[in-house]
Amino acid sequence: MLARKKTSIAQLPAFEKSDKTAAVLNSIDERATHLKKVETEVHDWEKQRAKGAEVELRRRAAEIATALATSSSEKDFCVAEIPNGDAGLLQAVVDLLKSRISGPVFLASSSNGRVDLVAAVPKELTSKIQANDLIRQVAPLVDGKGGGRPESARGAGKDASKLADALAKARELIAAAAPH
Repeated sequence: MLARKKTSIAQLPAFEKSDKTAAVLNSIDERATHLKKVETEVHDWEKQRAKGAEVELRRRAAEIATALATSSSEKDFCVAEIPNGDAGLLQAVVDLLKSRISGPVFLASSSNGRVDLVAAVPKELTSKIQANDLIRQVAPLVDGKGGGRPESARGAGKDASKLADALAKARELIAAAAPH
């Protein structure tokens, strides 16, 4: 049996309070209070900025949706590229177009080397064409993938040079499903 060796832990010196210690502690408290104030100001600024960005997104989406609805007024569907958009903008535009266009909507955009795709199909047309199938068939053309539901789907890809091919394929698929 191994014998235990007794060890002793040296006592730490007692913390002596002095005017210098009090000044240091006071300085630490002041800095902590200041950091909390700065943190609150940054949080408030971030909230304001997010609200501003949301307002700008909705304004831009409304402009784009109005232009697309006007240009698609004689068609039962809309396939379009939205310049310099992202998934959030595309979704906002699709949401606005759902009440203005009676058929499928397929939007695509590229920015910063990324391609975003959004599709929507009215529920009553999902027996003929589905948004998730559109995305699954089109996304590989831009080196991407995606999915969703029959009424709404999203995708993304990496090859913006193939965006025109993707839009052509979406038009072809929607036209094939349209009643003749």
